[in-house]
Amino acid sequence: MSQNDPKSRKRGQDVSEESQFSRSASLMERMMESIQLEEKLNPKLTLRRFLSVRSIISTASSFAERQQAAVGTRSLFRSLGAGTCGRVYEVPGTTDIFKVANYPGQDTDQLWNDYEMHNKVSEVFEKWGRDKIEVRVPRLKYFVGQSDKIWWPENLDRFPSQFLKEPSNLLCAERILPLAKPIRESLIDIYAPKEADLQSFKADVSNKDCLVRMYLGKRRERVNNKFFQLRNFNLHLDQMEELDLSISEFASAIGQALAIMHWACHLDANDVEFVLGSSPELVAQPHLIITKPLSTKAIANMSPNTSTWDAHINDFKKRTTHMWMLDFNRCKVMSTNVDEMLLQLVHSYFRNDPYFPRPVPPNSKDAPLWDVFRTSYEETASDCIKRNLSPSGCSGLPHRFMDMVVAEQQKKVLKRST
Repeated sequence: MSQNDPKSRKRGQDVSEESQFSRSASLMERMMESIQLEEKLNPKLTLRRFLSVRSIISTASSFAERQQAAVGTRSLFRSLGAGTCGRVYEVPGTTDIFKVANYPGQDTDQLWNDYEMHNKVSEVFEKWGRDKIEVRVPRLKYFVGQSDKIWWPENLDRFPSQFLKEPSNLLCAERILPLAKPIRESLIDIYAPKEADLQSFKADVSNKDCLVRMYLGKRRERVNNKFFQLRNFNLHLDQMEELDLSISEFASAIGQALAIMHWACHLDANDVEFVLGSSPELVAQPHLIITKPLSTKAIANMSPNTSTWDAHINDFKKRTTHMWMLDFNRCKVMSTNVDEMLLQLVHSYFRNDPYFPRPVPPNSKDAPLWDVFRTSYEETASDCIKRNLSPSGCSGLPHRFMDMVVAEQQKKVLKRST
């Protein structure tokens, strides 16, 4: 068959394209190997690359292996730590966590308030569009009361008996997954005590539950690695600078989230936290798809042939880094009295851990960060009012609140200097 024959030309073209594709794939593989080697040799580069919002990283960590293996099984719940309000448990193979009250019905049991406030925030984030807000909020699942006669008999034996022997009040929400193994190990390489056995830190199970608190309002006064751990790791402003992170993006994101909390959710955001964590990528598995009923109206608004599958298996080996806002148990609804409301917001602003940038910072080079934060806050607050999420009479209040934060910080600076 001659080269002029169309079939012969087609075969030659296919071979050429396959060869070109093979060379391209090989080049891509070599590039990825080079990047991975570079990251292994340079932990700062790893953190700069992956401690950013929406970065995707593959991991073969034991956590990923354990989670992937537990999908669809009836695994035991694992404790992730405890606070004054309750203890948090992992539900292996899912993206769920349980918060269980330490002393149900007593003063420290704030789970129902957490549930109410979290639900209020979730509703607003859904209406706004979660993908349009840089900071994520864990999805709220359900609440189980201490006296529930169906859920507890079915599940109590799955909790570690040393922590939970009797039913309690329980809140189920989406889990913020820990940061991926390459990020955790890079944090250890850089910030663990220099004389420490780094491999023992990396093997420590508690260090695998790593979320990073973003302290945009504080620099380290001195470096103290004596009590180093990755669970709830505090990353200060000077450390973010060392790692050359996109600090302005973090400040803008937190400003947006705080404004939505105030002027769309009408909550004081008291004691909320802002952390970097991850979420699994989604991989469709036809045999695991669970149909979710759609309303007639929803279907009518869709284009023909729109995919409507809504279940998936989570791929724990490929994770995306996000900034998250969590812990709503101390939040309160804003006062309807304007003066009391503004004082309430200022009090909550300074009561929180130093996630928010500070005006009048001790280090003058931090001043632009406050400007970014304030601009994002006031622009988002204005958007809330335009969306009729706050009365039009509130239009000047976000600016007044920011001015009051500046005045309060000036008082604190003056007090420290005298």
